[in-house]
Amino acid sequence: MRKIILLGLLFNLLSVKAQEKITTYTMWEKEYEIQSTEPSDSAYSLYIDGVPLDKTVDKGGLIVKNEYLDEFINCIKFSREKYVEWTQTAKDNNIKDLKKDVDIKKIPKLGGYFNYGSWHFDFNVKPYFKYTISETKAGLINYSLIIYTGKLQASDNEYIDSDSFVYIFYSINEIDDFLLKLNEELVYNHFGAKNFKGDLFK
Repeated sequence: MRKIILLGLLFNLLSVKAQEKITTYTMWEKEYEIQSTEPSDSAYSLYIDGVPLDKTVDKGGLIVKNEYLDEFINCIKFSREKYVEWTQTAKDNNIKDLKKDVDIKKIPKLGGYFNYGSWHFDFNVKPYFKYTISETKAGLINYSLIIYTGKLQASDNEYIDSDSFVYIFYSINEIDDFLLKLNEELVYNHFGAKNFKGDLFK
């Protein structure tokens, strides 16, 4: 147990300094960051900020290692297909209220992070996906795809946790824009440009 805690603390210290912002995406008319660690032997991790459901936590989200990135993207693409199919079915049948799990056969175990006084990490996160339909007071029907991180448990302290972070999309365009931001070229372009600038001043 002590070894796990020490490893968690070491990862905590390294992670806060290691990643850099490579892009942003918009959710609820607010920008959220996607950061990445610098690739080393072609390995890197994305840190994707989400919306906290825990009011005591101000920032956090999913950590996606590049070896699991394609699986994660495939989960989103499958959910996108269901979003298209179910939205059309709902419109055809005048359905205005629905909550339904997206049944995905293989969801990779990812990581999670959150700030509660200091940075904390969960190394065993399995996100889940839901499709919802809701009607506003003004009569507007919202069709949404939601990715939940699930509860995050700090690896360095069993008494510290966070409610889920969420990623909410209200249209195909929003889903597609998010998928574009998960392109590894953004990572290599960012750090390649950074290293090129450094080479100029050796």
